Amino acid sequence: MRDIDIKVIKFLVSGKAYSDTAIMKNTGITYDELKTSYEILTENGYLENYTDYLLRTKNSFNTKNTECSSSCGKNCSGNDEKHSCSSCSNNIPEEDYKNIKVVTEKALKEFE
Repeated sequence: MRDIDIKVIKFLVSGKAYSDTAIMKNTGITYDELKTSYEILTENGYLENYTDYLLRTKNSFNTKNTECSSSCGKNCSGNDEKHSCSSCSNNIPEEDYKNIKVVTEKALKEFE
């Protein structure tokens, strides 16, 4: 990993959520450098895209209970397209999260 990649992941681990613009401004890099850094960090297991995160965690969310949460009260089976439970991945349009990057546990352990 390059120094710039370490700088980006440390910045991401230090906060909650950032836009690409905020990351570029705070780390002093260009958009192309950020895209390359995202690729390197993803390849090294420090970032994952939100779709992969949802697929990886979907079973853990629903293994003990098919309800989203006690406050939702609706089934997460995917058969109910009108429910509004925010913890169900199937009710969020993909365009709302297709570019989201998730900081992995590996990144937190190494850079927190």
